[in-house]
Formats: sequence, structure tokens, C-alpha cells
Amino acid sequence: MTEPGSTGAEGELPPSKGAILDRKQLEFLATKVVPPRCEGLIPRPRLLDMVSQLSGKRLAVIKAPAGFGKTSLVAAWSEELQQSGNAVGWLTIDPDDDEPATFIFYLCHALHRACDTVGTAAIDLIGERFLLDSRAILSTLVNDLADVDDEIYLTLEDYHWITNPEVHEALSFFLKHAPSNCHVVLTTRTASPLSLASLRARNRLLEIDAPALRFDLLEMRHFIEVERPGTLSPSDVRLLHEKTEGWPAALRIVTSTSIQLGQDFGQYVHNLSGVQRPIGAYFEEMLDGLPRDMVQFMLRTAVLDRLCAPLCEVVTGASSGQELLRSIEQRQLLLMPLDQEGQWYRYHSLLAEYLSQRLESELGNEILGLHQRASLWYAAQELWTEAVQHAFAAGDAVRALGWIKNCAMPLVKRGDLFTLLGWQRLFPAGLLMRGQPEVGLAIAWGMALAVRYDESLALLSEVERDISADRSHDPEAFRCEYDTIRSVAFALKDDSEAALSIAQDCLGRSADPWTANVASNVVRFGRLKRGDLREFYATPWISYSIEEDRRNVFASVYYRCLQGMSEVQLLRFGSADRYYLDAMRLAEQHVGPNSAAAALPASLIARVRYEQGRLDEAESLLIDRMPLINGGALLDCVLSAYSVMARIAAHRMNVEWAHTLLELAENQGNARGWGRLSAAAVLERARLFFNEGRIDEGAGCIKRLERLAAEYPAPTNCAWSDIHWYAAFGRAYLASAEERFDDAISILSGLRDEFESAGNRHLAFRAQAHLATVRFRAKQVAEALDSFGDIVKVFARASIYQPILDEGKEVGPLLAAFQDKAERTGGSRELMSYVSNLSATWKSPYEAEPRDASASAAAESLSPRESDILGLIAAGLSNKEIAKDLAIAPETVKSHIKNIFIKLKVEKRAQAVSRAQILGLAGTRT
Repeated sequence: MTEPGSTGAEGELPPSKGAILDRKQLEFLATKVVPPRCEGLIPRPRLLDMVSQLSGKRLAVIKAPAGFGKTSLVAAWSEELQQSGNAVGWLTIDPDDDEPATFIFYLCHALHRACDTVGTAAIDLIGERFLLDSRAILSTLVNDLADVDDEIYLTLEDYHWITNPEVHEALSFFLKHAPSNCHVVLTTRTASPLSLASLRARNRLLEIDAPALRFDLLEMRHFIEVERPGTLSPSDVRLLHEKTEGWPAALRIVTSTSIQLGQDFGQYVHNLSGVQRPIGAYFEEMLDGLPRDMVQFMLRTAVLDRLCAPLCEVVTGASSGQELLRSIEQRQLLLMPLDQEGQWYRYHSLLAEYLSQRLESELGNEILGLHQRASLWYAAQELWTEAVQHAFAAGDAVRALGWIKNCAMPLVKRGDLFTLLGWQRLFPAGLLMRGQPEVGLAIAWGMALAVRYDESLALLSEVERDISADRSHDPEAFRCEYDTIRSVAFALKDDSEAALSIAQDCLGRSADPWTANVASNVVRFGRLKRGDLREFYATPWISYSIEEDRRNVFASVYYRCLQGMSEVQLLRFGSADRYYLDAMRLAEQHVGPNSAAAALPASLIARVRYEQGRLDEAESLLIDRMPLINGGALLDCVLSAYSVMARIAAHRMNVEWAHTLLELAENQGNARGWGRLSAAAVLERARLFFNEGRIDEGAGCIKRLERLAAEYPAPTNCAWSDIHWYAAFGRAYLASAEERFDDAISILSGLRDEFESAGNRHLAFRAQAHLATVRFRAKQVAEALDSFGDIVKVFARASIYQPILDEGKEVGPLLAAFQDKAERTGGSRELMSYVSNLSATWKSPYEAEPRDASASAAAESLSPRESDILGLIAAGLSNKEIAKDLAIAPETVKSHIKNIFIKLKVEKRAQAVSRAQILGLAGTRT
């Protein structure tokens, strides 16, 4: 134990006797030993499944602030354990239990309620004797437990009310000597004073903290679908998760408050902040119970994005920063650690908003000074980015201007482009760079990497003139950097040949690893687009150390992304995935998940996940990163993101949204001069039109593709070659739609061979998939099956499904014929499993299940009112609209929807509609 007078060993008492219990009239409250009823809980299998670990533990400690669902979890555990035939006890502790006699009295009663053969003698001893050693009572209790064969589980709820060292000693004695079939679960808001080292070392301790109790994104989606079904889009759910950080109490407050106010839930989430009631009231009540000096400390440190003791002491003037931070953390006041050493912290985002608003209200005249002191502290530590930010907040533009030079290039190398470019907008044109050519070059780098290539080239020319006119600088010393920035601008403009010709001359000329490796990335990009993979892999790269990787994140991320792109071309999806995931890890670790650096690999991982048929994962990678992908990513990343999002929409039968996304992509391509993006979007729209039988509109897209091909000539293989290939694909799609099969076969055969010669097996197999489908439709069955078999063997090894499924309805007969042939010729078990999964996935949107007895049972289980509501859900009405239509209360609608979900065995509105359509129930209002 950590209390004075205790030993360091777990469960050991000091040499003196145990506490002497002073018998007094102890009133027994039965409700303290009865588990609470926690109705309406959202199942959380991730946490509920941990109950299976308890049988191997002596103690489980669940530590978290109020509102994190501790009681709900242990109540669910208790119910699960009791239903499994175990003896289960419960004790809810309150401040009156903070003395040995009362605590042990209720401990005995809790165990007696769990098992009627336990605790009677101990309770009698407490009642019969005037003074008694606590160890004698506990020994009697332990002896009773030793005679029980069943497992016994005891929950001690709210142990944070116990501060008396004698009670801690008594519980330690009990934990040490209780038999192995006795297990204790303890919930608390503060760090436990019990000594847990021995239990931890022997793997007899289960510890669950606040981060583990937070709702993850999947749990939050389920929570919203149950509490407010159909009210939030996936992006809104992610926004709510980001704002609440999975804090269970906040989720309950948010869902209930929006209902009471009758507000649109999506709009409520967008406007959610820590100052809104009742979240603000919750924080106000939390702070009202704290010492005044702690509240003042929290208010003044609200100007900081992250906190450490020395910084807090400088900003607030307090001399006890470490003690205050430790106390705030121990009180579980939503202070989040940022490192394992306990040096850096931050406030929960909602709490930070509340503290900032209250700071402005109560101590507004101090804010500029707080920022000023923070800026000086950060500058002294050479943490220039934070120093500049706080200097701006303090109104000290002169000092900020002087410090920007120190952090401009580090920001670029980390991929934090938008911070630097945001600062640029705060100063009059030219002021930021006056006398600071390094800042001008950094901004030119940032503009180029943020896909503002024309501005970058113009600024670069201006900087070059200034340096040439300034005799204190040697222009040649900057020459290689100028050229590398220009090559980046041309590469991100998608002119791969111009970029390659400039960057090749830079290889080996720069002594700066950043510049040399950026030039290397541009050369690799150009050679990849030429299809020259041998030279791609031969391009030199200066390996960074771990520390250099941290400082040069953007170059390292691009390197891994380009490596992954080449692996995809070769159909080595596993290797590509490893490169992309490594790039994502690097970006998230050193810049953050919501950064331009992380957006690059995210868009490419999404493409792999999509082709693996993992559509939800692909969508989750993209849905919140689209602004970052649009704002500062390679064309291939933008193309991948829009293509995946559009195909997911089409797969979910939301063709209108797919067209909208593709129109956005085409417009962006036109605005940026990205012909390849425009062409890819137009081709995808043509494919959708042909699938819908809208041949004239599809043919119109093909004409647009031909114009784009003429606008972007590609005499040799380069990035623009894709535009010409897309045009050829379009001609093949049109010929296939018009049943000119010989023309389609000729075009696709030529494309496949061209892709193979360019080293792009990925596109070659895409052409071959459509070629096999067209041949099957043209009655060239043997050739179609042979061609399809080659694709299936390769894709089966990589677990790739979607390129085949994207052939749509037309691929179904070919797939069925191939499956039949494989069954007759004895295909391998792995191949047959893959084909079976592929066939089942294809059938789901195209072959609805016949309405059978299950449909009749489902239809009969729904009441007339539930059938009405299901029809309105299928029509796209919200709960509020349904309530208005049927003249009933919104809460009544919510109750009916829950019943519908149960009867149809679904969890979401979209699933209910899909299930109803499959069973023929949707739209049949009675």
C-alpha cells in the first residue's frame, strides 16, 4: 500500500495488530448490497467479453471519471456471471463506509447475499463483541469462503470514497488471504491506494482505465443507430466521436438534449461545444467542487494546447505545477496524458472549450499575457511552431515574424503545410520574406506540395531574383533547391515528363538529404509513369535515421506511397499494403492522423481495402479526410479517393450520389488542369450510364474523353498516357453496350497488351476482366473462361474481389459458368472458397431471395403500425417526419423502430430497409 505505515508488499499488514473494531449500532441498508438496474444499456462486446478474464484474476480495478460507464459495465458483468451460475456479491460504497467496522460489516453482508453459507459467523462476531481485531473478523470470513466450491465474484462500487488507511489495510488482508475462487472487482474515480505490484507481477490483476471505456467509432455508430436511428451520416458520426472523444456521459447528454430541444441532430452535432448546456452545466458542477487555486490553474492553462509542469508554472505563476497536474489527473478531471512518462497532458476537447470560455469571462484581461509567457517559454525550448502561434495570439506579430524563419522548413518537412501557408496570409505581401530568403523558399515548397503549383512557380521566380540581387547570398548555393521545387510543382501538376527532366539533373547535386530525396521521389514518379520499373527501383534514395524520418516526414511518406503504387501495378497487394501502412504510421506518429501527410497513404490504403471488398473500412479512411486529400495530395491520391467513394456509392445503389462525386472530381480536374483526373471521372460516369442502359449519355462521355486525349498528347508513356487509355476503355464500354462485341474485344485485347508492356499488370487485369465478360456475352465461352481463370487465380491469392464485381450484372453468368467448371474439374479448396465468396457477394444485389416462410413470419410479426413506419423509413423519412405523418410522438416512433430492428434482426435503418426489400415487406402499408 502507499499509505503511511504500510509495507510495500501487496496485502501485508504492519507488525502491529489489525484495526480494533469499535462495536456500535450498525444499521443495515439492503439496497447497498443489491446491484443497480441499468436498463437501456448499449451492448459493448469489446468490454463485456472481458468478463471471461475475471476467473483468472484476484482483483479487477476499473478507474475512470464519473460518466465513463463503470457502473454499467460491472452491472452487466454481474448479470452475466450470475446467469452462468456463479455466486455474485455487490457493495455500493458511500462516504459513511470510510471506517473499518462499517466497511467490514457491509463486506460480510455482500458476500452473505452472494452465498448464504458465507458471512454469518463474521456478522455475529461484529454484533456480539465490544472490541474485536479486524483480522479476526476477516479470517472468519475467509474461512467461510474456503468451504465454498463455486466461484464467488464481489464488486466494490465507488471505492474512491475510502480514504481511511485501516480500511485499505483490511481489504489488502482480505485480498491476500481469500481463496483462489474469490474474485474482487473494484471501481473508482481515483488511483487506488492499494499496493498492486505483486498482483500485477503474477498476472492476477485486470486493469481498465478511461481510454478503454471510451466508445470507439464502431461502438458509437451502434449507439447512435439505437438511440437516434437514421439521424446522422457516417461523417457526422465521426465528427461526434471526434468532439466527444468517446466519452460515454457526453454521448448520453448529447442524444437526450437534442431530443428535448427538438433540433436536427446532425446540425446539433456540428454546433456541439463544451459551453453548451447541459454539457457546460456538467463542467460547472465539476469545477465547483474543486479548490479555488486548482480552478484558477485550469482556467489559465486553457490557453495551451498541451501542458507540462514547467510551462504551466511560467504561464500561471504557480510554483506547484507538477503537483496540480498530478492532482487533476488523480481526480480524473478529463486531463489526458500525451506520453508514457506523464510529462505532457491536454484537456478533453469539450472541457478545453468550456475552460476557454470561462477564462474569457472571468480573467479576460490576462489572456494576452498568458499567451505572451507561453510564447517565450516555447521559444526558450526552441519549439518554434508553438512559439509563433502563441506570439500571434498575444498580438506580438514582430516577434512571430522573427521566429517563423526557425520553423518554416521544419513545418514543410513534417507535412504541416497549412500552418505555414496560414501564417503567410497574416502578413502583407512580401513582408514575411523580406530579408529572409529561406522563408520565401519554404513557402514556395509549401505551395508546391499543397498543389498550388502555379503560385509556387511564380513565388520561386521572385525569390530567385531577390537572392540574385542580394550580394550576401550565393545564387548557385540555392540552384539545386530551385530546380527541385520546380520539379515538384510540375509533378503535382501531373506533367511527369517535365518534372522528370528537371529532377534527374538534381540527383546527386544536393548535400541536403531533404532536397536530394524529394528529387528522388520526383524521378521515381516520372519513371513509374513511363512504365520503367527497373529504373524506378534503381533510383537512389538516402535512407533516413529514425530521427531524420521524424524531421522529414513528408519525403518519407511520399517515398513509401510511390513504392506501394509500383507494387499495386505489379499486383503485389500485400507488399503495397505494408508500404502504405508504414507511411500512415509514420505520418500519424509524427504529424497526426488529421494531417496532409496522413491523408496521402489513407487514400491509397482505401483503394486496396475497396478492392479487397472491405468497403466500410475504405469509406472510413476517406470520409473525413477528403478536404485534406483535395487540398494537398498527389493526383493519384485524389483520383483514388473519388473513385473509391463513387464506387462504394454505386455498390450501395446510390447511383445519384456516385454521379455527384464524379462530377466534383471532374470539375476539380478541370480547375487544376488535371486532365487525368477529369478523364478518370468521365470514364467512371460513362460506365455507370452504360450499366443503367443510358447509352446516349454514356456516348456523350466518350466524346468528352476523346477531346481530353487530344488536349493532353502522350507520344511516349507518361502520366497523360492514362487519359488515352481511359478513352480506349470508353470506346470498348460503348461497343460492348451496343453489342458490337468484335470491336470491344479488339480494343480490350490491345489495351491489355499495352498495359503489360508498360509494366502495369493491375490495369492489364482490369482490361482482361472486361474482355472475359464481353467474350462470354459474344458466345466465346472457352476463351472467356480461360481468360477469367487467369484473373481469378491471381486475385484469389491476394483476396481481391471488387475488380471482378465492378463488372456488374454482366459478369454473373460468366462467374456461374466458371464456378460450375471449377467444381467439375476439381479446383483447389482455396480457389473454390474464393469463387464461392465471390459468387455470394455478386448475388446479393442482383438476385433477391425468394419470399418464403421467413418472409411470412417477419411480415406477420410486424404490427400494422410497425409496417406503416417501415414503409416510411424506406421512403427516406426521418423520425420527426414519420411522427408528423402518423400524428404520434417522436418517442413513440423511436420505440416502434427498436421493435422493428429486433423483429427483422437488424441494427440500422439501412439494414432494415434492405431486409424488408429482400423479404418483400417494404412499401406495403396497411
